[in-house]
Amino acid sequence: METKTFKIRTCMRGFKKWMDAHPRKNLNGFFSVNGRDMTDAEVRRVVSYAVEKGYDTEADIPSEELDELLKGGAEWV
Repeated sequence: METKTFKIRTCMRGFKKWMDAHPRKNLNGFFSVNGRDMTDAEVRRVVSYAVEKGYDTEADIPSEELDELLKGGAEWV
């Protein structure tokens, strides 16, 4: 039997609204990058950044910008 892989995209604006409505929810592991689960702080930083920049999904964020965000170089918290 053949295994199929599906990619699901997350609406950044919708996720931000949900995130703001549940501020105490721990977001560890909601997203991963290079096989590593992102921490709660990283998820919050990336989602807030994506909404501010007008990106619709996590796939729209350029790799260079994501790398910079995860290094902590951008001032988004």
